[in-house]
Amino acid sequence: MEEKEFKKEVLEITLRCVDRKPEDWLTFNNKMNAKLVEDNYTPAKVLLLKNEVPILECELNDSYLLVTSNRVISIINEKYDEVYPNNFCELCNDYEKFNYKKEEGDHPKTNIICVEKTDTSKLLIKIDSYYPAFFTKILIYNIMIYKKEGRWFLNPSKKNY
Repeated sequence: MEEKEFKKEVLEITLRCVDRKPEDWLTFNNKMNAKLVEDNYTPAKVLLLKNEVPILECELNDSYLLVTSNRVISIINEKYDEVYPNNFCELCNDYEKFNYKKEEGDHPKTNIICVEKTDTSKLLIKIDSYYPAFFTKILIYNIMIYKKEGRWFLNPSKKNY
């Protein structure tokens, strides 16, 4: 499948898992920083590989995330890391406790997503909380599992919105 076709399909399938359209997503952050990007979008912080198509980007004060049709790129405090389907193991819960509502009643503005690689190292991702984080987890799984095993992680039969 061609990369632009793959992007269209993975977005369609992953968006079915969320009960709102991206323009209606909610976050506990001060503003929405996560965005779906056009095929011809050129990221400022990283170079795309040949035939790689950008899908989702999130730029925060101390971090940057780019999800493409072939990899997930994360830069936190100027530390670059990436994961490809061949070195993707699973999403892990090591940092999940930071994503929950605090005792004072405040929700975190950003969520941390942890990806375990096949070598057991971990890629950390920082993204707007709530809808963007939930969608991004499913998107990453769908991309990685499809590219690695030829199947979707989640593929609901109809749209929820």
